[in-house]
Amino acid sequence: MTRTQLILVLGAAALVVVLFQLPRSVVENEQLQEVTETESHSMEIPQEVENQINELRRLVEEEENIDKKANFAHSLARRYLDYGIVDSAARYAEQIQGWKEGPSNLAADIYFTAYERSSGPEQAKKYAQAAREILQNLLDKDPENLVVKNRLAMTMVVSENPMAGISMLREILVADETNRQAILNLGLLAIQSGQFDRARERFENLISLNPADHEAKLYLAVSLMEINQQSQARLLLEEILATQDSIPAIKMMAGDYLNSL
Repeated sequence: MTRTQLILVLGAAALVVVLFQLPRSVVENEQLQEVTETESHSMEIPQEVENQINELRRLVEEEENIDKKANFAHSLARRYLDYGIVDSAARYAEQIQGWKEGPSNLAADIYFTAYERSSGPEQAKKYAQAAREILQNLLDKDPENLVVKNRLAMTMVVSENPMAGISMLREILVADETNRQAILNLGLLAIQSGQFDRARERFENLISLNPADHEAKLYLAVSLMEINQQSQARLLLEEILATQDSIPAIKMMAGDYLNSL
């Protein structure tokens, strides 16, 4: 089976990212494809969002208080990231890091999300490295911060020493065996490496911790499909589609998978 990029949904906001090369073609849906950055940013951004972007630009330019200026820049970058305009977002991360003394959580968040939503491996590596440098400094200051450690681990997966990132994720589970993000990340990495039985265990663990975790159900269905347990996968996908509180993008992906069975 040929490997192709699978668009993954991470987080409660249902924002779409291209993160891994996974082994099944799911969607080439116009709603989920990466958006090309242009000078005018004319890529079907709703007018309301365009207005927000313009207002945030003005606030960034005019605000003199550094903390407020950084917060406005972060909000602006997040708007860009919502529509796949990662390079513009990253420029604001660079500015924030220049304004602030020491490592900035805001800049790290922008770089990490830019890495997640990059359109190709080279761009992903560039932003992963930028995020990694800041995240390492943040973790040095607060070694018990598992959110930072999770993110740092995932940036290390695309470094020259990917096993260091995997080891870090395992360390997180030693400290907190129910840490959802670490379990999810290890499950996704298991899919990426073709270890579908191991991935199945990870996602079943997440569902046992939270039966309403529809994202875990989607990835469990992916794992089951890859080990030829189509009937079980179908039940999970149908369950996701029948649930009103499931994230819309996850439901769309579940529908695409279901149609492929």
